[in-house]
Amino acid sequence: MKFSYLKRICLSAFFLLTGILLFGQNGFTIVRGKVVDGASGAPLSEVSIRLDSTSIATRTGKEGNFFLRTKGNGTRILIVSLGYDPLTVVIKPGETNDLQELRLLESQTSLQEVEIRVNPRKYRNKDNPAVDLMREAIAHKDQNRKEHLGFYNFERYDKVGFAINNITDKFRNYFLFKKVNFIFDNVDTSAATGKVNLPFFLRETLADVYYRKSPKDEKTYLRAERSTRLPGYLDDEGIASHMENLYQEVDFYKEAVNLVTVDFVSPMAQIAPNIYRFYIEDTAMIGDTRCVHLFFAPRQKTDLAFMGDLWIALDSTYALRKIHVKIPDQINLNWVNGLEIEQEYDWVLTPPGRGLMLSHDEIVMEFAITKSKDGKSILAHKISSYNKYKLDQPLSDSLFKPIGKTIRDPRAAEMGEQFWALSRHDTLDKHEVGTYKMIDSLNHHSPFRRFMNVVKLVADGYWPVAGVDVGPLSTFLGANPIEGYRLRVGGRTNLKFNNRLVLEGYVAYGTEDHQIKGMGGFRYSFSKDEVVMKYPLNQLRVWYQNDLQIPGADGLQNGLFQSFNRGVNNRMLYTQTAGAEYLLEKKNGFSWAVSFRKIAMFPAGLATFQYPTIDGVANRPSIQTTAAGLMLRYAPNEKFYQSPDYRNQIFNKYPILTLTYTAGLRGVLDGQYDYHTLQFKFSKGLFLSPFGWSALYIEAGRTFGQVPYPLLTAHRANQTYFVQSESYNLMNFLEFVSDKYASVNITHNFGGFFFNRVPLIRRFNLREIVTCKALWGGLDVRNQPGTDPDVLLFPVNDAGERVTYFLGSKPYVEASIGVSNIFKFMRFDLIRRFTYLDHPGISRLGIRAKFQMEF
Repeated sequence: MKFSYLKRICLSAFFLLTGILLFGQNGFTIVRGKVVDGASGAPLSEVSIRLDSTSIATRTGKEGNFFLRTKGNGTRILIVSLGYDPLTVVIKPGETNDLQELRLLESQTSLQEVEIRVNPRKYRNKDNPAVDLMREAIAHKDQNRKEHLGFYNFERYDKVGFAINNITDKFRNYFLFKKVNFIFDNVDTSAATGKVNLPFFLRETLADVYYRKSPKDEKTYLRAERSTRLPGYLDDEGIASHMENLYQEVDFYKEAVNLVTVDFVSPMAQIAPNIYRFYIEDTAMIGDTRCVHLFFAPRQKTDLAFMGDLWIALDSTYALRKIHVKIPDQINLNWVNGLEIEQEYDWVLTPPGRGLMLSHDEIVMEFAITKSKDGKSILAHKISSYNKYKLDQPLSDSLFKPIGKTIRDPRAAEMGEQFWALSRHDTLDKHEVGTYKMIDSLNHHSPFRRFMNVVKLVADGYWPVAGVDVGPLSTFLGANPIEGYRLRVGGRTNLKFNNRLVLEGYVAYGTEDHQIKGMGGFRYSFSKDEVVMKYPLNQLRVWYQNDLQIPGADGLQNGLFQSFNRGVNNRMLYTQTAGAEYLLEKKNGFSWAVSFRKIAMFPAGLATFQYPTIDGVANRPSIQTTAAGLMLRYAPNEKFYQSPDYRNQIFNKYPILTLTYTAGLRGVLDGQYDYHTLQFKFSKGLFLSPFGWSALYIEAGRTFGQVPYPLLTAHRANQTYFVQSESYNLMNFLEFVSDKYASVNITHNFGGFFFNRVPLIRRFNLREIVTCKALWGGLDVRNQPGTDPDVLLFPVNDAGERVTYFLGSKPYVEASIGVSNIFKFMRFDLIRRFTYLDHPGISRLGIRAKFQMEF
């Protein structure tokens, strides 16, 4: 297991414990209560609650509870459930109405007919008026969606907040909060849940959105953003990326809706009649248009699909005018106890254009570790508002020239309170204002900063001591056959030392080889932002490292978990590297780097440097190489959370392309080899709702020139017992080397598509994963061991058997089937190796594990 998985777990857990936004209820009519069976008192779920004859409606949850909020002035609600007599209840507009238990009486007429109609096993698409209406709405959606316009632009204001839900007296008195008890001055009781909430995070953004149909393009110019901040502890832009990924733009006219990093099948998708059941409820007026109100629910409640209500215009447009969705209780989705989305559309006329545009957009989520009603959870609330619409008015080509979907103004975070007071679409309530003040107070509170230091140690592995961060904790102790037990201590300077310069290094010692290793270097930023905390980077890195390396691995796997390996892992190299690299990243997704390295390699364990002679073989003491490199990378719309040491990439659908060129410089600083290496990498996420999602990796490389095996491509192997996505999990270290190769690696997660249909298994929310990896390669004759003294012989094992090979006419192939989401964080794969089965010390079959947290 890589330590990054532990980091992800800790960051995710901490993120879930930081916040929701409380929105004021002034001016709203609020109705809440519980609906039960009149005879037995049992709670009734999926009961329709509607305000008078309007389209404002909701449904009861599995415990019979409901909550309805509106600015309307209705005086009655209508409660309807199949098999029961309708119930009308008088309410007071503009106030909070607590209705307690509402008892429905069984209908004495047509009950049997209604029951047969709603039985899922009797449901049919054929001759179903609800399905016929939905097919019309789906057929007309291209002409109704805003993208049919030639141009449009508007201003969008987003407000996202988080709060800890269910704040009790016991929670307030917890020892961690004794010295920061002032944070509870900002709590309030939620009208939705009746529980006390503590707002902890708030983010506002103001942006201009521009769209053109031909050539199709859309740009978002982020003019201003503001959020609660914990500088030095959390990556603000990384949190913003998480926010954007959790709250993707919700467009029900698309085939799928992406939320919390997964795709939900839209009820307006072409395949929706095969995924959902639709029922006509009644009709209602939305503005001056009569609409048909339909209820829909997934045929399989564990699928990634919605349930709820929608209203389709009963005219020639068949337009979606309103939709209110939530997720079924049995859905195969982690950490999300509740999700509701409500949208309304209005026709907007700005001559010469007319389009159906969003007028209301609201998303509410509840995150929790468990589904306990009395446990702590995180309530998240996002409201988006739109104005300044302009439709079919031509836009300048210059607006679409910048690369990337979102263009941030460099001064976006610098806008003051006066700007926000004039620009935000709605005023902040007292709890929202209090959230900003509370976080500002915490930033200056020493006990809280000490608590955050503990969080930082768990998440990043570093402990701050004045201007130095000591760590990472995971590397303090390790073990391998060459060093025995490996002891290491290191650290780096932080922003208290300097906001442009970072000094970093470590010292390590092996109890078996008795050698001291280490690294020392610095990074210097040429940008205005901090060197380690801000994207995009513009920095110079210079370092010297003397350590043990594993060919075919990403450096030395020196963590505690990486110390447990299968088979023999005793073919390593001592390397001494002096290097310099300049890296420049652009916000359009393009980055490049130039590097220079002087490397000396020495054999360790069974990795010998032997070459043929007339008298037999001789040993070369070392390999010296000097190399210059160029890296080009393009990652449009890339999202990640960034710490000082790593970037936790957020899975999305956009490709990442990397091209690397390395030139060996013979005769420069004792460099012994003249060669050129080209390497190309391509990766992409694929969402294939409702059948899950895939990760695709394609790689190819070529080395030109005659070089010894340590300078060839040693393919990425894995001898640990943990799944590594981009490595060959049944390949041994240094088993294959190539000077030309191509590979394809694809992993598909079905998201429980098949398990969800097995009655006894679906309750466990398991998910199916399949992986296939294929590697083609070869070695030029001049680089194959033989009689040339410039080409080193491949290593052998203790029995004299060859253990390093080059690929022939057939590829290396391995595949796996796996089960993930075991207890929500474990994955086990059964892996099979299909080729090159006669190599010594290999495994044909293996079971590997992985800590994997996903929604």
